[in-house]
Amino acid sequence: MIAWKMNTCLKNDPVKKFITPYLRPLRALFFLLTFILSAPVFAQKSYVDSLIQWVDAHPHNDSARIRAMHSISYMLSESDVKRSFYYYGLVSRLSDSLNFTFGKALGNINLGILLSSSGNFEASTKAFILAWEQAKECNAPRLESVALNNIGDNFASLKDYNKCREYAQQAVQINLDQKAWHGVAINYELLHRCDLEQGDFAASKTNLDNGMPYAKMDNDDYVLSQFYLGYGKLHAISNRNDSASYYFQRAMTCARKKPDLRNEFQVYLAEAKYLKHITEAQKITFLESAMRLANQTHYEEGIANDAEQLSSVYDSLGNKDSSLHYYRIYRNVSDALFSENNQRKMMVNESEWTIKNKELENKNLKQVMAAQKRQIAFSNILLFLIGVGFLLAAFVTFLLYKSFQAKKLKDVSQYKQKIAETEMQALQAQMNPHFFFNSLNSIENFIMQNEKKLASDYLNKFARFIRSILDSSINDLIAVNKDLESLQLYIDLEQLRFNNKFTYHCEADPELLQGEYHVPALLVQPFLENAINHGIGPSERTDLKICLKVQLDQNMIHYIIEDNGIGRNQSKLYNELNKPFHKSVGMKLTQDRINIFNQTSVSSESVKITDLFDDDQKPVGTRIEFALKVLKYASPQGHPGG
Repeated sequence: MIAWKMNTCLKNDPVKKFITPYLRPLRALFFLLTFILSAPVFAQKSYVDSLIQWVDAHPHNDSARIRAMHSISYMLSESDVKRSFYYYGLVSRLSDSLNFTFGKALGNINLGILLSSSGNFEASTKAFILAWEQAKECNAPRLESVALNNIGDNFASLKDYNKCREYAQQAVQINLDQKAWHGVAINYELLHRCDLEQGDFAASKTNLDNGMPYAKMDNDDYVLSQFYLGYGKLHAISNRNDSASYYFQRAMTCARKKPDLRNEFQVYLAEAKYLKHITEAQKITFLESAMRLANQTHYEEGIANDAEQLSSVYDSLGNKDSSLHYYRIYRNVSDALFSENNQRKMMVNESEWTIKNKELENKNLKQVMAAQKRQIAFSNILLFLIGVGFLLAAFVTFLLYKSFQAKKLKDVSQYKQKIAETEMQALQAQMNPHFFFNSLNSIENFIMQNEKKLASDYLNKFARFIRSILDSSINDLIAVNKDLESLQLYIDLEQLRFNNKFTYHCEADPELLQGEYHVPALLVQPFLENAINHGIGPSERTDLKICLKVQLDQNMIHYIIEDNGIGRNQSKLYNELNKPFHKSVGMKLTQDRINIFNQTSVSSESVKITDLFDDDQKPVGTRIEFALKVLKYASPQGHPGG
């Protein structure tokens, strides 16, 4: 329409002579683009006329001309069957002359539609099957889906709904893969009709609901009209007459936009068949309008369906003549369309095509086998290259392995270095100034109080304890019995310093005292120090005690340190009041030493601390538990053998 107006305005333009030489190619290009994009802004008749003008102005026989003539044939298939056949013939002949397989498939699609409208389902299905083969040959999946859907539509007309579903579902999958939403919507609408005709209304609605989003994305009035028609039928069946009339009206509005005479026919027919609240006269009005459209579009199946309903309505009104007249029309047309022989021929044609398709697959298989034989030489070369690649990969793997081993050795070295650093840090934490200050202060107190014997004993034990610490700094490991002796010296010093405020009891497995089992030196001392300073020291009880248990269990040495002091919560409050800036690191360093010795993760919770409570839930002390792996037969220096 726009191009036509442009041409009219130029008739009397003074620059016509200048523009006219360029007008025809520009107009040809415009109509070609319009055809490709299928823009719905033109009325159908004007659009068809525009395409015809473009074909006349584009005499060169090429694929664009074939596509344009196919569109003309398709759009005229309802309104002007004779001209539609004419353009189908042009498409078919031109595609044959150019050996354009895609065009041949388009032509057979046109032929199948025209034959289906005239009720020749046998020939129509043959055309669609041939179009399907040609579409597969030229790798045109969209055309494949069109052919499949139309074959299914023919089976639906013959009331073979299972066959219809089979083809429609194949078409759905192709269209989903191609993201062809127009095709997906049409396929679901066909599946809905199968379910509706068989009375499965729930499945019918499900297929409509599945397809409606694709119809809305496509936004084509032809497709939307069919979906609104389907919803109208379902609402009418459910006796929701108002909503059914609403959907029928929407379907009619969309059909008239194109205009689409076939969809208009379907709306009239559905209103007469499904609306229960309308009068017989209204039904006749709808059906006569439908009959005019069916005759106008040469829609034989529609004529039969409409005549059957008109016959039934006139019979209910007692008009026997009109009823008989339309019944005869129905019988004559339906006998030709839906005869058992027609159905049988369609099934035979489909079976023949299936056999032919299998033969074609076998032929393709033989071609593939021949191609595989030709590739043997290439495969041998490829195997040789793979072998070379394998050797190269093995060499690279060897290099990576050596690199990994070097890194592993480096990690081991760093691990040993960390052990040494941690042990030195622990040693420094154990020999902290506080301990020495407290010990010397105790000796001074004994001297000032003229308790020379106590001062002498304290000084002697203090010297022996310092000597044990120095010995442990030379050797990484120490026998368990020697370690317990050092701990006893430490306890003796602390008991003297605290004026024998607490008792100490050590219970060790006899096997551990034989000197074969070795552990890191003074590993337990920080835990005892912590129990004395934070649990026993602040307590005012008179029965204070510390118990140490050392037990052997298979390949682990288990330590349990238990005191009946004030507990961790009260100790924390005490420290906040009396030592607000004190930060203890001995416990953390000792836990790191345990993890390193046991070769476990540094972040592992290797030390278990349990708060003890009496029956009234009052704190009565703390228990500390940890375990060390067993090492026997220690050497004088370095790590022992295991």
